[in-house]
Amino acid sequence: MRIRKRFIVKSAAMTALAVFIMFVILFPVYYIFIVSLEPGATLATTHLRLTPKHPSLESYRQVLFGLSGNRIMENFSGTITGQAVLKDGKLYVKQGVLKGKVKYGPFTGFTFSTPVSGISFNVGTKGETSGQLKGDVKGLVVLTSVDTNGTISFGLVRNLRLTKGTLGNLQVSGPLAERFILLKGNAVAHFTALGKFVNSAFFHYLKNSLILAGLAVVLTWLFAIPASYAFSRIKFFGRGHILYFYLMFTQVAGGLGIAGLIALYGIVVKLGLYNKLPVLSLIYAAGGVPFNTWLLKSYVDSISPDFDEAALIDGASYLQIIRYVLLPMALPGIATVSIFAFIGGWTEFILANLLLEQNNQPLAVWIWSMLSGINRGIQWSYFAAAALLFALPVFIMFMLAQNYIKSGLTLGGLKE
Repeated sequence: MRIRKRFIVKSAAMTALAVFIMFVILFPVYYIFIVSLEPGATLATTHLRLTPKHPSLESYRQVLFGLSGNRIMENFSGTITGQAVLKDGKLYVKQGVLKGKVKYGPFTGFTFSTPVSGISFNVGTKGETSGQLKGDVKGLVVLTSVDTNGTISFGLVRNLRLTKGTLGNLQVSGPLAERFILLKGNAVAHFTALGKFVNSAFFHYLKNSLILAGLAVVLTWLFAIPASYAFSRIKFFGRGHILYFYLMFTQVAGGLGIAGLIALYGIVVKLGLYNKLPVLSLIYAAGGVPFNTWLLKSYVDSISPDFDEAALIDGASYLQIIRYVLLPMALPGIATVSIFAFIGGWTEFILANLLLEQNNQPLAVWIWSMLSGINRGIQWSYFAAAALLFALPVFIMFMLAQNYIKSGLTLGGLKE
Protein backbone atom coordinates (compact mmCIF):
# COMPACT_ATOMS: atom_id res chain seq x y z
CA MET A 1 0.00 0.00 0.00
CA ARG A 2 2.87 2.33 0.89
CA ILE A 3 4.57 1.58 -2.44
CA ARG A 4 1.34 2.28 -4.30
CA LYS A 5 0.89 5.60 -2.48
CA ARG A 6 4.49 6.56 -3.21
CA PHE A 7 3.95 5.72 -6.90
CA ILE A 8 0.81 7.88 -7.08
CA VAL A 9 2.57 10.82 -5.44
CA LYS A 10 5.53 10.46 -7.79
CA SER A 11 3.26 10.27 -10.85
CA ALA A 12 1.30 13.33 -9.72
CA ALA A 13 4.51 15.28 -9.14
CA MET A 14 5.91 14.35 -12.55
CA THR A 15 2.60 15.26 -14.20
CA ALA A 16 2.53 18.63 -12.44
CA LEU A 17 6.13 19.26 -13.49
CA ALA A 18 5.33 18.38 -17.11
CA VAL A 19 2.30 20.70 -17.06
CA PHE A 20 4.39 23.52 -15.61
CA ILE A 21 7.12 23.06 -18.24
CA MET A 22 4.55 23.05 -21.03
CA PHE A 23 2.99 26.20 -19.56
CA VAL A 24 6.36 27.97 -19.54
CA ILE A 25 7.09 26.87 -23.12
CA LEU A 26 3.68 27.78 -24.53
CA PHE A 27 3.03 30.93 -22.49
CA PRO A 28 4.76 33.27 -24.99
CA VAL A 29 2.53 31.88 -27.76
CA TYR A 30 -0.55 32.34 -25.60
CA TYR A 31 0.44 35.88 -24.67
CA ILE A 32 1.08 36.96 -28.25
CA PHE A 33 -2.32 35.49 -29.13
CA ILE A 34 -3.92 37.65 -26.41
CA VAL A 35 -2.10 40.70 -27.79
CA SER A 36 -3.39 39.94 -31.28
CA LEU A 37 -7.00 39.97 -30.05
CA GLU A 38 -6.83 43.42 -28.48
CA PRO A 39 -6.71 46.28 -31.03
CA GLY A 40 -4.12 48.89 -30.22
CA ALA A 41 -2.41 46.58 -27.73
CA THR A 42 1.02 47.56 -26.53
CA LEU A 43 3.86 45.59 -24.97
CA ALA A 44 5.42 48.65 -23.32
CA THR A 45 3.55 48.25 -20.03
CA THR A 46 4.17 46.80 -16.60
CA HIS A 47 0.69 45.28 -16.48
CA LEU A 48 0.49 41.68 -17.67
CA ARG A 49 -2.98 40.94 -19.05
CA LEU A 50 -3.84 37.24 -19.33
CA THR A 51 -7.24 37.75 -20.97
CA PRO A 52 -8.18 40.29 -23.67
CA LYS A 53 -10.22 43.22 -22.35
CA HIS A 54 -11.96 43.94 -25.66
CA PRO A 55 -11.38 40.86 -27.88
CA SER A 56 -11.60 41.46 -31.60
CA LEU A 57 -10.40 39.83 -34.82
CA GLU A 58 -9.83 43.21 -36.45
CA SER A 59 -6.04 42.80 -36.44
CA TYR A 60 -6.33 39.52 -38.35
CA ARG A 61 -8.68 41.14 -40.85
CA GLN A 62 -6.24 44.00 -41.38
CA VAL A 63 -3.31 41.61 -41.87
CA LEU A 64 -5.16 39.34 -44.31
CA PHE A 65 -7.20 41.85 -46.29
CA GLY A 66 -5.87 45.29 -45.46
CA LEU A 67 -3.67 47.33 -47.77
CA SER A 68 -1.05 47.41 -45.03
CA GLY A 69 0.81 50.18 -46.78
CA ASN A 70 0.99 48.18 -49.99
CA ARG A 71 0.85 50.61 -52.92
CA ILE A 72 -1.87 50.03 -55.50
CA MET A 73 -1.62 51.49 -58.99
CA GLU A 74 -4.40 50.46 -61.38
CA ASN A 75 -6.29 51.78 -64.39
CA PHE A 76 -9.94 52.56 -63.80
CA SER A 77 -13.10 53.63 -65.64
CA GLY A 78 -15.96 55.57 -64.17
CA THR A 79 -18.12 58.68 -64.25
CA ILE A 80 -17.86 62.34 -63.35
CA THR A 81 -20.91 64.45 -62.51
CA GLY A 82 -21.50 67.93 -61.13
CA GLN A 83 -21.58 71.63 -61.98
CA ALA A 84 -19.26 72.67 -64.80
CA VAL A 85 -18.51 75.74 -66.95
CA LEU A 86 -17.39 75.76 -70.62
CA LYS A 87 -15.23 78.75 -71.54
CA ASP A 88 -12.55 79.37 -74.20
CA GLY A 89 -12.46 75.72 -75.20
CA LYS A 90 -11.93 74.54 -71.65
CA LEU A 91 -14.33 72.65 -69.43
CA TYR A 92 -14.01 73.63 -65.77
CA VAL A 93 -15.53 71.32 -63.16
CA LYS A 94 -16.53 73.47 -60.20
CA GLN A 95 -18.32 71.04 -57.92
CA GLY A 96 -18.57 67.42 -58.87
CA VAL A 97 -18.13 63.81 -57.87
CA LEU A 98 -15.74 61.35 -59.47
CA LYS A 99 -16.56 57.65 -59.20
CA GLY A 100 -14.24 54.96 -60.47
CA LYS A 101 -14.19 51.18 -60.80
CA VAL A 102 -11.12 48.94 -61.01
CA LYS A 103 -11.53 45.47 -62.53
CA TYR A 104 -9.34 42.39 -62.31
CA GLY A 105 -10.30 40.54 -65.43
CA PRO A 106 -14.11 40.48 -65.68
CA PHE A 107 -14.56 41.03 -61.92
CA THR A 108 -14.69 44.25 -59.94
CA GLY A 109 -11.76 44.64 -57.57
CA PHE A 110 -12.70 47.89 -55.87
CA THR A 111 -14.61 51.13 -56.39
CA PHE A 112 -13.85 54.60 -55.12
CA SER A 113 -15.56 57.96 -54.93
CA THR A 114 -14.20 61.46 -54.31
CA PRO A 115 -15.47 65.04 -54.63
CA VAL A 116 -13.67 67.05 -57.32
CA SER A 117 -13.34 70.78 -57.84
CA GLY A 118 -11.15 73.03 -59.91
CA ILE A 119 -10.04 70.54 -62.55
CA SER A 120 -10.30 71.34 -66.27
CA PHE A 121 -10.26 69.60 -69.66
CA ASN A 122 -9.27 71.05 -73.05
CA VAL A 123 -12.40 69.97 -74.89
CA GLY A 124 -11.99 72.33 -77.87
CA THR A 125 -15.70 73.16 -77.97
CA LYS A 126 -16.35 76.85 -78.66
CA GLY A 127 -18.84 79.01 -76.82
CA GLU A 128 -19.63 79.67 -73.23
CA THR A 129 -22.17 77.80 -71.16
CA SER A 130 -22.63 76.22 -67.77
CA GLY A 131 -24.77 73.47 -66.38
CA GLN A 132 -24.81 69.91 -65.13
CA LEU A 133 -21.98 67.71 -66.43
CA LYS A 134 -22.45 63.99 -66.95
CA GLY A 135 -19.45 62.21 -68.40
CA ASP A 136 -17.51 58.98 -68.67
CA VAL A 137 -13.87 59.04 -67.62
CA LYS A 138 -10.79 56.81 -67.56
CA GLY A 139 -7.57 57.22 -65.67
CA LEU A 140 -5.02 55.83 -63.25
CA VAL A 141 -5.67 55.56 -59.51
CA VAL A 142 -2.84 55.26 -56.98
CA LEU A 143 -3.67 54.26 -53.40
CA THR A 144 -1.04 54.13 -50.67
CA SER A 145 -3.17 53.99 -47.53
CA VAL A 146 -6.80 53.12 -46.83
CA ASP A 147 -8.35 53.05 -43.34
CA THR A 148 -10.35 50.07 -42.13
CA ASN A 149 -13.62 51.98 -42.64
CA GLY A 150 -12.79 52.56 -46.32
CA THR A 151 -11.62 56.18 -46.03
CA ILE A 152 -8.65 56.84 -48.31
CA SER A 153 -5.85 58.29 -46.17
CA PHE A 154 -3.76 59.15 -49.19
CA GLY A 155 -4.02 58.54 -52.93
CA LEU A 156 -3.94 60.15 -56.37
CA VAL A 157 -5.90 60.08 -59.61
CA ARG A 158 -3.67 60.70 -62.63
CA ASN A 159 -4.06 60.68 -66.40
CA LEU A 160 -7.77 61.49 -66.09
CA ARG A 161 -9.50 61.60 -69.51
CA LEU A 162 -13.06 62.64 -70.32
CA THR A 163 -13.96 60.04 -72.93
CA LYS A 164 -17.47 61.40 -73.55
CA GLY A 165 -20.00 63.57 -71.78
CA THR A 166 -22.80 66.06 -71.96
CA LEU A 167 -23.05 69.59 -70.64
CA GLY A 168 -26.61 70.69 -71.15
CA ASN A 169 -27.24 70.03 -74.87
CA LEU A 170 -23.53 69.96 -75.80
CA GLN A 171 -21.46 66.84 -76.37
CA VAL A 172 -18.00 67.22 -74.83
CA SER A 173 -14.88 65.09 -74.62
CA GLY A 174 -11.28 65.91 -73.88
CA PRO A 175 -7.76 64.63 -73.35
CA LEU A 176 -5.96 64.51 -70.03
CA ALA A 177 -7.02 66.73 -67.18
CA GLU A 178 -4.54 69.51 -66.51
CA ARG A 179 -3.70 68.32 -63.01
CA PHE A 180 -3.99 65.28 -60.78
CA ILE A 181 -6.66 64.79 -58.14
CA LEU A 182 -5.60 64.26 -54.54
CA LEU A 183 -7.51 61.55 -52.67
CA LYS A 184 -7.39 62.26 -48.99
CA GLY A 185 -9.82 62.34 -46.10
CA ASN A 186 -13.08 62.86 -47.99
CA ALA A 187 -12.50 60.08 -50.54
CA VAL A 188 -13.70 56.54 -49.91
CA ALA A 189 -12.94 53.13 -51.41
CA HIS A 190 -14.80 49.83 -51.27
CA PHE A 191 -12.95 46.56 -51.91
CA THR A 192 -14.70 43.40 -52.99
CA ALA A 193 -13.59 40.04 -51.63
CA LEU A 194 -11.48 39.54 -54.76
CA GLY A 195 -9.99 43.01 -54.42
CA LYS A 196 -9.06 42.42 -50.79
CA PHE A 197 -7.34 39.17 -51.73
CA VAL A 198 -5.44 40.55 -54.73
CA ASN A 199 -4.31 43.73 -52.99
CA SER A 200 -3.43 42.14 -49.66
CA ALA A 201 0.22 42.56 -48.77
CA PHE A 202 0.02 39.38 -46.67
CA PHE A 203 -0.99 37.13 -49.55
CA HIS A 204 1.61 38.70 -51.83
CA TYR A 205 4.45 37.89 -49.42
CA LEU A 206 2.84 34.54 -48.58
CA LYS A 207 3.12 33.60 -52.25
CA ASN A 208 6.84 34.46 -52.19
CA SER A 209 7.39 32.37 -49.05
CA LEU A 210 5.56 29.38 -50.54
CA ILE A 211 7.64 29.60 -53.72
CA LEU A 212 10.90 29.77 -51.76
CA ALA A 213 10.06 26.96 -49.34
CA GLY A 214 8.36 24.77 -51.95
CA LEU A 215 11.28 24.97 -54.38
CA ALA A 216 13.71 24.30 -51.54
CA VAL A 217 11.83 21.08 -50.73
CA VAL A 218 11.77 19.92 -54.37
CA LEU A 219 15.48 20.67 -54.86
CA THR A 220 16.28 18.86 -51.61
CA TRP A 221 14.46 15.82 -52.95
CA LEU A 222 16.41 15.94 -56.22
CA PHE A 223 19.77 16.06 -54.44
CA ALA A 224 19.27 14.26 -51.12
CA ILE A 225 17.33 11.17 -52.25
CA PRO A 226 19.83 9.91 -54.90
CA ALA A 227 22.78 10.90 -52.67
CA SER A 228 21.40 9.08 -49.63
CA TYR A 229 20.80 5.96 -51.71
CA ALA A 230 24.32 6.08 -53.14
CA PHE A 231 25.97 6.50 -49.72
CA SER A 232 23.80 3.75 -48.24
CA ARG A 233 23.90 1.10 -50.96
CA ILE A 234 26.83 1.65 -53.31
CA LYS A 235 30.32 0.82 -52.08
CA PHE A 236 33.02 3.08 -53.49
CA PHE A 237 36.45 4.24 -52.37
CA GLY A 238 36.40 6.75 -49.53
CA ARG A 239 32.64 6.60 -49.05
CA GLY A 240 32.75 7.07 -45.28
CA HIS A 241 35.34 9.85 -45.38
CA ILE A 242 33.51 11.69 -48.13
CA LEU A 243 30.26 11.60 -46.17
CA TYR A 244 31.89 12.99 -43.03
CA PHE A 245 33.74 15.64 -45.03
CA TYR A 246 30.50 16.41 -46.88
CA LEU A 247 28.78 17.22 -43.60
CA MET A 248 31.64 18.84 -41.67
CA PHE A 249 32.74 21.15 -44.48
CA THR A 250 29.29 22.71 -44.73
CA GLN A 251 29.25 23.29 -40.96
CA VAL A 252 32.66 24.99 -41.09
CA ALA A 253 31.56 27.08 -44.07
CA GLY A 254 28.44 28.08 -42.17
CA GLY A 255 30.61 29.24 -39.28
CA LEU A 256 32.35 31.80 -41.47
CA GLY A 257 29.35 34.03 -40.86
CA ILE A 258 29.52 37.51 -42.35
CA ALA A 259 32.53 36.63 -44.54
CA GLY A 260 30.51 33.88 -46.19
CA LEU A 261 27.59 36.24 -46.71
CA ILE A 262 29.80 38.79 -48.42
CA ALA A 263 31.29 36.15 -50.70
CA LEU A 264 27.86 34.73 -51.50
CA TYR A 265 26.43 38.18 -52.21
CA GLY A 266 29.35 38.98 -54.54
CA ILE A 267 28.93 35.73 -56.47
CA VAL A 268 25.17 36.15 -56.87
CA VAL A 269 25.46 39.75 -58.07
CA LYS A 270 28.38 38.96 -60.38
CA LEU A 271 26.41 36.18 -62.07
CA GLY A 272 23.33 38.41 -62.49
CA LEU A 273 21.24 36.23 -60.17
CA TYR A 274 20.25 38.92 -57.67
CA ASN A 275 16.55 39.19 -56.73
CA LYS A 276 15.59 35.78 -58.14
CA LEU A 277 13.48 33.46 -55.98
CA PRO A 278 14.65 30.15 -57.57
CA VAL A 279 18.29 31.08 -56.94
CA LEU A 280 17.62 31.66 -53.26
CA SER A 281 15.74 28.35 -53.06
CA LEU A 282 18.78 26.63 -54.58
CA ILE A 283 20.99 28.22 -51.92
CA TYR A 284 18.62 27.01 -49.19
CA ALA A 285 18.62 23.49 -50.60
CA ALA A 286 22.41 23.45 -50.98
CA GLY A 287 22.84 24.50 -47.36
CA GLY A 288 20.49 21.80 -46.07
CA VAL A 289 21.36 18.91 -48.40
CA PRO A 290 24.36 17.58 -46.37
CA PHE A 291 22.39 17.21 -43.14
CA ASN A 292 19.28 15.95 -44.95
CA THR A 293 21.37 13.43 -46.90
CA TRP A 294 22.88 12.17 -43.64
CA LEU A 295 19.45 11.89 -42.04
CA LEU A 296 17.87 10.14 -45.02
CA LYS A 297 20.85 7.79 -45.41
CA SER A 298 20.31 6.61 -41.85
CA TYR A 299 16.74 5.75 -42.72
CA VAL A 300 17.68 4.01 -45.99
CA ASP A 301 20.23 1.95 -44.01
CA SER A 302 17.34 0.58 -41.97
CA ILE A 303 15.58 -0.74 -45.10
CA SER A 304 16.70 -4.24 -46.01
CA PRO A 305 18.87 -4.37 -49.18
CA ASP A 306 17.06 -7.58 -50.12
CA PHE A 307 14.39 -5.43 -51.76
CA ASP A 308 17.04 -3.81 -53.98
CA GLU A 309 18.55 -7.15 -54.92
CA ALA A 310 15.14 -8.54 -55.85
CA ALA A 311 14.49 -5.53 -58.07
CA LEU A 312 17.93 -5.86 -59.72
CA ILE A 313 17.26 -9.52 -60.49
CA ASP A 314 14.00 -8.45 -62.15
CA GLY A 315 16.02 -6.09 -64.38
CA ALA A 316 15.31 -2.76 -62.67
CA SER A 317 17.80 0.08 -62.96
CA TYR A 318 19.03 2.10 -59.98
CA LEU A 319 16.66 4.94 -60.86
CA GLN A 320 13.76 2.49 -61.02
CA ILE A 321 14.78 1.05 -57.65
CA ILE A 322 14.72 4.55 -56.14
CA ARG A 323 11.37 5.36 -57.78
CA TYR A 324 9.44 2.12 -57.16
CA VAL A 325 11.20 0.56 -54.14
CA LEU A 326 12.97 3.19 -52.07
CA LEU A 327 10.47 6.08 -52.25
CA PRO A 328 7.40 4.12 -51.07
CA MET A 329 9.31 2.50 -48.21
CA ALA A 330 11.21 5.62 -47.18
CA LEU A 331 8.21 7.97 -46.96
CA PRO A 332 8.67 8.64 -43.22
CA GLY A 333 12.29 9.64 -43.75
CA ILE A 334 11.44 11.73 -46.82
CA ALA A 335 8.63 13.46 -44.91
CA THR A 336 11.04 14.35 -42.11
CA VAL A 337 13.59 15.74 -44.56
CA SER A 338 10.82 17.67 -46.34
CA ILE A 339 9.71 19.28 -43.08
CA PHE A 340 13.25 20.41 -42.28
CA ALA A 341 13.76 21.76 -45.81
CA PHE A 342 10.43 23.59 -45.72
CA ILE A 343 11.08 25.17 -42.32
CA GLY A 344 14.55 26.23 -43.47
CA GLY A 345 13.14 28.02 -46.49
CA TRP A 346 10.10 29.36 -44.64
CA THR A 347 11.85 30.93 -41.67
CA GLU A 348 15.19 32.06 -43.15
CA PHE A 349 15.59 35.81 -42.91
CA ILE A 350 19.18 37.03 -43.46
CA LEU A 351 19.73 35.79 -47.02
CA ALA A 352 16.19 36.73 -48.07
CA ASN A 353 16.72 40.28 -46.81
CA LEU A 354 20.15 40.45 -48.48
CA LEU A 355 19.47 38.90 -51.89
CA LEU A 356 15.88 39.97 -52.63
CA GLU A 357 14.25 43.30 -53.28
CA GLN A 358 11.04 44.26 -51.49
CA ASN A 359 8.63 42.93 -54.11
CA ASN A 360 10.13 39.42 -53.94
CA GLN A 361 10.76 39.23 -50.21
CA PRO A 362 9.02 36.52 -48.13
CA LEU A 363 6.74 36.83 -45.12
CA ALA A 364 9.60 36.66 -42.61
CA VAL A 365 11.18 39.85 -43.99
CA TRP A 366 7.82 41.61 -44.31
CA ILE A 367 6.96 40.92 -40.66
CA TRP A 368 10.39 42.14 -39.57
CA SER A 369 9.86 45.33 -41.58
CA MET A 370 6.97 46.16 -39.23
CA LEU A 371 9.56 46.67 -36.50
CA SER A 372 11.91 48.84 -38.55
CA GLY A 373 10.46 51.95 -36.96
CA ILE A 374 9.82 50.42 -33.55
CA ASN A 375 8.55 52.80 -30.88
CA ARG A 376 5.76 52.98 -28.35
CA GLY A 377 3.25 53.72 -31.09
CA ILE A 378 3.80 50.45 -32.98
CA GLN A 379 0.68 48.37 -33.70
CA TRP A 380 1.61 45.34 -31.63
CA SER A 381 -1.74 43.63 -32.16
CA TYR A 382 -1.17 43.82 -35.92
CA PHE A 383 2.36 42.45 -35.54
CA ALA A 384 1.18 39.65 -33.23
CA ALA A 385 -1.55 38.57 -35.66
CA ALA A 386 0.94 38.52 -38.55
CA ALA A 387 3.43 36.47 -36.51
CA LEU A 388 0.82 33.85 -35.59
CA LEU A 389 -0.39 33.59 -39.18
CA PHE A 390 3.23 33.18 -40.27
CA ALA A 391 3.69 30.23 -37.89
CA LEU A 392 0.39 28.56 -38.87
CA PRO A 393 1.58 26.72 -42.05
CA VAL A 394 4.47 25.09 -40.18
CA PHE A 395 2.12 24.00 -37.39
CA ILE A 396 -0.31 22.52 -39.93
CA MET A 397 2.50 20.61 -41.66
CA PHE A 398 3.65 19.13 -38.35
CA MET A 399 0.11 18.05 -37.48
CA LEU A 400 -0.45 16.39 -40.86
CA ALA A 401 2.93 14.65 -40.97
CA GLN A 402 3.51 13.90 -37.27
CA ASN A 403 3.31 10.12 -37.72
CA TYR A 404 5.83 10.20 -40.57
CA ILE A 405 8.12 12.49 -38.60
CA LYS A 406 8.02 10.27 -35.51
CA SER A 407 8.97 7.15 -37.43
CA GLY A 408 11.46 9.05 -39.60
CA LEU A 409 13.39 10.42 -36.62
CA THR A 410 13.38 7.06 -34.86
CA LEU A 411 14.53 5.15 -37.98
CA GLY A 412 11.29 3.23 -38.28
CA GLY A 413 12.33 1.02 -41.22
CA LEU A 414 12.72 -2.73 -40.72
CA LYS A 415 16.21 -4.15 -40.84
CA GLU A 416 16.94 -7.80 -41.13
